[in-house]
Amino acid sequence: MAKFELPIYGENDEVEVLHESNVCPWEVFIRAAEIEEKLPQMSAKEQLEAVGDLVKAVFAGLTDAQLKRADALDVMNTFQQITRGGQKIRRASGAGAERKN
Repeated sequence: MAKFELPIYGENDEVEVLHESNVCPWEVFIRAAEIEEKLPQMSAKEQLEAVGDLVKAVFAGLTDAQLKRADALDVMNTFQQITRGGQKIRRASGAGAERKN
């Protein structure tokens, strides 16, 4: 089982394609942090487009047409999985905390 999975469904809710990835590029973590910071200022459409673009960056070959056929909860779960990883990194590095030398 891959670390990240996104099933793409056909007309009868059957899985047509299963996109899988065991890695999440560092760039994606950076983009996720940027999206999280900007969410309050974004419209709902802008938020959804930003999440979709981020998810496409995780899965090589995922097209806009396929993303439209993905289950919304699967897409949001992938986004949350990425942001949780970024939050763990920020906590571990003490981001935002004053550092002592």
